[in-house]
Amino acid sequence: MRPYWHNLFRRLQGVEGAGPPLSPVLRAGAAALALAYGLGARARRALYARGLRPVKRLPAPVVSVGNLTVGGAGKTPVTACLARLCRDRGQRVAILSRGYGGRASGVTRLSDGQQVYHRPPEVGDEPYWLARTLPGVAVYTGACRYAAGLAAWEEFKPDLFLLDDGFQHVQLHRDLDLALLDAASPFGSGRLLPAGPLREPPAALDVAQVIILTRFDPGRHQGQLAAIQRAWPGKIVSTASIVPVKATSYPGGHTEAPAAMRHQALVAFAGLARPEVFVATLQELGADLKAFRAFPDHHAYRRRDIQDLADAARALGAGALITTGKDWGRLGERWDGDALLWVLEVEARLADPERVLALLDRGR
Repeated sequence: MRPYWHNLFRRLQGVEGAGPPLSPVLRAGAAALALAYGLGARARRALYARGLRPVKRLPAPVVSVGNLTVGGAGKTPVTACLARLCRDRGQRVAILSRGYGGRASGVTRLSDGQQVYHRPPEVGDEPYWLARTLPGVAVYTGACRYAAGLAAWEEFKPDLFLLDDGFQHVQLHRDLDLALLDAASPFGSGRLLPAGPLREPPAALDVAQVIILTRFDPGRHQGQLAAIQRAWPGKIVSTASIVPVKATSYPGGHTEAPAAMRHQALVAFAGLARPEVFVATLQELGADLKAFRAFPDHHAYRRRDIQDLADAARALGAGALITTGKDWGRLGERWDGDALLWVLEVEARLADPERVLALLDRGR
């Protein structure tokens, strides 16, 4: 999303610091577009559900990990968590990703589980992050997940396909649908795109077998959990946390536990759908955050960006910069800035992994 549209979207959501409130005329226009968008989303799903458009099947079971909102629910970390669990049980897993943000067209074999063949910007940052953090798991990208799955089947023969961000990819049959909701704000403002963050109305959750509240904090989110359980009583409703697991400094590649960030004077930056989540993580770690710069989601960093960040760190008396694992991929996994850079990696932890794995087995 280009910076202008990125900022406009954040202003429509009322995100603090995104800019001044939009005019009533613009808000009314966005509401009208949201109404049309909602009708289209419902009609599209109905066409596939009623067999009026063909649904294609892959040769192995398909599990979709998706959500209702635009970005920020933790789909990619949860996909990685499921891939690890299945891989560690001896299953051959292939992840199918749209590959958003990459330049490559058609089907791309990003990883065969042994070797990573492509890097950003040729491929998107999210599938690349999956490929580099999941040895033994194949990762294929393509706008047509069916074509990507057939290529993975021919070359890798997986026991299971995982769709990263697949809830709206209804043209492909899935044996299990996992829908993720951010525990702090399951439906955002409750408005559909472009007036709000919803890709589909909440009623679309009726087709999911499992609903997972991510970034769940038992002390703060019990009300949201109870509300989802009441609204969808026939569903399995579970939770997941997304936790920092390590911090690596560059140049040098020295790794520390995330607790090493406590009291460190840092300037943070990230290009994420919800950059405020990264800020909250750093605050929970006790970092002395001097400043934070939010870039558009999937931002392609330029040398000027790096220099500006290093200058800001020096001016604010920060000892280092810090960013996310996904941003590290977009930096080319190379750092030649004037300031030390920390890269913080996270993992998803399912509250009830055995129950989810039992569902996977049942669908096989």
